[in-house]
Amino acid sequence: MLPSELDAILRRELLPGEQLLWSARPNPRKLRAGFFMWLFAIPWTAFALFWEALAFLPWYPGTHTPDTMKWSFGIVFPLFGLPFIAAGLWMLWMPFAAQRAAASTVYGLTNRRLLRIAAGAKHQRESVMLFQMGPIDVTIDADGHGTLRIQTGTSIDSDGDRTTARFEVAGVPDVARLERLLLEQRTRVQHIQTAIG
Repeated sequence: MLPSELDAILRRELLPGEQLLWSARPNPRKLRAGFFMWLFAIPWTAFALFWEALAFLPWYPGTHTPDTMKWSFGIVFPLFGLPFIAAGLWMLWMPFAAQRAAASTVYGLTNRRLLRIAAGAKHQRESVMLFQMGPIDVTIDADGHGTLRIQTGTSIDSDGDRTTARFEVAGVPDVARLERLLLEQRTRVQHIQTAIG
């Protein structure tokens, strides 16, 4: 069940004649992939702090560092380390930010499209029409939660490499039901297009 405010936000996005068939929000506990970033972020931040401590060494009493060293290396090296500390702290915070964003995110499947709405400080909406959907990839946990990825197109980047655009529904309950409904609706749309064409 969606919280009433998220349900209302989702229903306001529906177009005339559009029917909501499925809705859910991601389970923040299922979005743990971001915490793997810590395997890199913790040593990065630890080294950056160690560097900063060494960079301030000329200023510690009793080191007998010449004034020219204090006012050159003693300023330049600490300033050089600050962006690396900031990057490390940002990487440590990102998993928590992702979980916080998940609490205000809602997904919806209609008879026309799949929507993702982030109702945070900035209201963000993204949708993909059923006829635009390509291959579907689904990952399901033992408890039924999972992630569904839909290929929505391919393009060639500036280096000449092929890139694939995907629409992702992450960490939602009963993702198998979403996949089933999605395939049913996509088949219905294809039959309609075949009949018209």
